[in-house]
Amino acid sequence: MRILIKDVKIYNGCEQGFYGGMMIADGKIERVLKAAELAAVNTENVQVISGEGKNLFPGLMDIHIHGSYGYDFIRDPQTAIDYVAKGLVQEGTTSFLASLTVVSHQELCSLLDGYAHVNQPADSAHFLGVHSEGPYLSKDYKALMDERYLRDPSITECAEMQEAANGRLKVMTIAPEKNHTKELIAAFPDITFMIGHTAATCEEALNAVAHGAKGFTHLYNAMSQHTHRSPGCVTAAFLADHAYCELIADGFHVDPYVLQATWKILGVKRIILITDAMLAKGMADGDYVFANAQCRKRGNTVQVKSTGRISGSAITMLDAIRNMRKYCNCTLEELVQMACVNPAVIAGVENTKGTLETGKDADFILLDDDLQLISTFVMGKEVYHH
Repeated sequence: MRILIKDVKIYNGCEQGFYGGMMIADGKIERVLKAAELAAVNTENVQVISGEGKNLFPGLMDIHIHGSYGYDFIRDPQTAIDYVAKGLVQEGTTSFLASLTVVSHQELCSLLDGYAHVNQPADSAHFLGVHSEGPYLSKDYKALMDERYLRDPSITECAEMQEAANGRLKVMTIAPEKNHTKELIAAFPDITFMIGHTAATCEEALNAVAHGAKGFTHLYNAMSQHTHRSPGCVTAAFLADHAYCELIADGFHVDPYVLQATWKILGVKRIILITDAMLAKGMADGDYVFANAQCRKRGNTVQVKSTGRISGSAITMLDAIRNMRKYCNCTLEELVQMACVNPAVIAGVENTKGTLETGKDADFILLDDDLQLISTFVMGKEVYHH
């Protein structure tokens, strides 16, 4: 049956929000309608749903998440996907990449083989593929990454990873100052390379962008900084006009004033909001093990117990968009750009997701004016209602 969502304010990622509706058929968007067009729609054999004046967004997309609800993506791929994907729709997230921390090459290939055979759970967020955060990273900016497995890029190794993943290795974070980085980027056009966990100079990072790197992983965190006599990776991010920059907008990883400055410097077409959430998201405050470190979760922040180092986050994508509006006074159109449109490009799904347009997947959410979630729809089916 066809479905008509009406009486909503639509933020489709293409233009300013407008009142109207959306016709859905077979899980796809058949037509996006302005308010004046709704009266002429034939609703025979159509399920009509009133959004009661609420805001309709594309489903949120998280391209950097390590786990949630007690499950970490570096263990038991199918079980982790089953639980996390089911929970994410209750947070307004309709698609995601599973991010992996650094493990041995043998273990990584085994995990990638597992993800190659993962079945998409029903009525859940779409599993889009894997983001491998490493292993070609800097030991100086390793954060929680296991130093034993950090090394220079290897074309042979990466080919083995790609083969194991069978097309599901979508994104890899690399440190461009490592040997053979340019060759690695050139050899794997099907992988999107992001710059992070890096001691790169500004010049080295810009050179990686010039050779095909598409952006920067969790800007500011675990990378060389923007200093006036020793410009680093952050400086390169400011200068690389078309590169995307992930931001963890929890107010903790990046100070709210710096979030404001970044929003002004980069503009919304270059920022990608992420959670960088770890397995304690959605769990009670307490102690958890992440990347082999004993960590403590308090609210939305997680820190290593022995050092106080930040160890991922516990925010949702809804938290991220609410915080960006709070700190930067962003419009709803700008939030859609940063949480839906831009991440779809890095994930390689901009032709099917990220905006509300004819022919795209009917993944969308209804929000009130306080950005509280009312309903989540995946492929035109309501899979969560508050």
